[in-house]
Amino acid sequence: MFDRVQYKRMAKRQLKGRWGTPVLVTAVTFFIGIMFELPAIIHDTCNNWNTALLSTSSAFFFHSGFTPSRLSILSVFACYILEVAQLYMYIRMSKSTLQISFNTFLDGLTYWLRAILSTLWFYLWVILWTCLFIIPGIVKAISYSQIFYLVADYPHMKIRKAMQISKLITRGHKADLFVMFFSFLGWGILCSLTCGIGLLWLLPYMNMSFTNAYNGIKEDALNRGILTLQDLS
Repeated sequence: MFDRVQYKRMAKRQLKGRWGTPVLVTAVTFFIGIMFELPAIIHDTCNNWNTALLSTSSAFFFHSGFTPSRLSILSVFACYILEVAQLYMYIRMSKSTLQISFNTFLDGLTYWLRAILSTLWFYLWVILWTCLFIIPGIVKAISYSQIFYLVADYPHMKIRKAMQISKLITRGHKADLFVMFFSFLGWGILCSLTCGIGLLWLLPYMNMSFTNAYNGIKEDALNRGILTLQDLS
């Protein structure tokens, strides 16, 4: 059974007295993300300022081996490496009441190759389904979404197997996950009034809630017999 309200209540309890590290990790990932996007932002700004600057900037990106398109791909990989590292931390927070340290997040960064491979595998299938129509693409994106939790939770699980299990555990819960995401919309609007500063607390709350949802639908799949402990070993 999917209990959205319970997952969010659990998140508040789990974060109580332990907000420090998640907020710090969120701030660090924001900063790194900005650093990856900054060259592209500067390049776009130059485009608007002067045509001559466009030529100079393009030449720089070309001769340095980086183009705006490559930078965006690089930033996508960086985003998911950081995401898997964060999920690694939140999964461990969900399994213990002890204080969590920044080192736990750093430990999650050692999964960088698994994060890149799972990102490639995820987008390959989502893009293929989206080519059929946008709705199937969205449905499949939700179906495959738990691959990143599984990659962070089970370090020896193969990427293809993680996707297969993601499809199993989201069976019957895709609409629940979709609705849960939009249940945070009101908080997101409020955070926009704080110039985004509120996101430093909202995103840990969301991540902890969705981690609880991951644990919940995985346990539900085990109880229903569509998943076995052997599948996870």
